[in-house]
Amino acid sequence: MALGFPLYIDLNGNNCVVFGGGEFAADRAQTLLRFGAKVTVIHPTLCPRLREMDEGGQIRYIPRRYYRGDCTSAYLCVAATDDDALNIAISDECKAKGLPVNVSSPAAFGTFLFPAVVFGDGLTVSVAGGAPAHLERLRDELEKALPSLEEAASKPVAED
Repeated sequence: MALGFPLYIDLNGNNCVVFGGGEFAADRAQTLLRFGAKVTVIHPTLCPRLREMDEGGQIRYIPRRYYRGDCTSAYLCVAATDDDALNIAISDECKAKGLPVNVSSPAAFGTFLFPAVVFGDGLTVSVAGGAPAHLERLRDELEKALPSLEEAASKPVAED
């Protein structure tokens, strides 16, 4: 996938569907929840983190495999299963319906990159692209620098 244009969208109250039950899916669900999304997870099993989110009422869990049509009521989807063919099928459905879809593997079948995100007081910084380990390290560095970023963002911009 080519490097895309960064676009911030309002997920608050919108249904986002995550297909997958592992740690990768849990990371995606957790980030979507931080943006106020209503998250539905569809997969036969859940990792401990997703199970905890389900038991805490943070997500809606549908314990079964993907069926064509599962994307119909979604605002966006994440295909995060460990089955490339299944992820491609989910991607195909989303594309046919004009829905944004992030695909864990093969990533080129997705329509958007899922960024590493840093949150501050009224400030969101995100980075996308490159190797996941590099993104995590950069995100960690940004989190350390966030107080100075927030100070810079709150200062008035001088006009020429």
